[in-house]
Amino acid sequence: MAEYGYIRISTRDQNEARQIETMQKKGVLKENIFIDKKSGKNMDREQYQTLREKLCEGDLIYLDDLDRLGRNYDLVIEEWKYITRAIKADIVIVSREELFDSRKFKLMGDIGKFLEDQLLSLLAYVAEQERKNNRRRQAEGIELAKSAGKYKGRKAKLIPGGEEEVRMNAIIAAYENGVSISDIRKTYRVGNGTIYKLVKEHSEKNGR
Repeated sequence: MAEYGYIRISTRDQNEARQIETMQKKGVLKENIFIDKKSGKNMDREQYQTLREKLCEGDLIYLDDLDRLGRNYDLVIEEWKYITRAIKADIVIVSREELFDSRKFKLMGDIGKFLEDQLLSLLAYVAEQERKNNRRRQAEGIELAKSAGKYKGRKAKLIPGGEEEVRMNAIIAAYENGVSISDIRKTYRVGNGTIYKLVKEHSEKNGR
């Protein structure tokens, strides 16, 4: 039996370090951790397909969360069933391990399959709705940032006072409203370090 970890991040601005740490805590060997930096809209991901081909009966895959497998809930359910019932490998969702450990469902026989199907449908549906909500919040955040004062002309130093203070607040508001780091960087012509510094100073100032 082999143990694997699968990690998926969507953009260059996301960092896989936390997920890697999660897999290592579970005892997964470095060479058995597969990482894709790609959208989860379908299963056409190089590292995932490589892992899928390696799987044998009795193997175990750790996922940080269900949406790492994918963001289309029909595909997620189909893939889960293929891995656990066709290949007869197992999946553990670390963030919800008390509920989503396919080994537990198998021990329950037919009733376990029924419960597994119901929980998968519910959780995958919730995950997809949250994804849609995140997109809506991101769009609203971009509009909020633009209305608060987007970059015009030359790049300026971020210092309090007047228009620049409005600009600083707009960057913080955009971040807190779910705008991606990439979009903030492009809109305001600032680097990642400046964005994170502003957010950190704002959080410390407000005791967060």
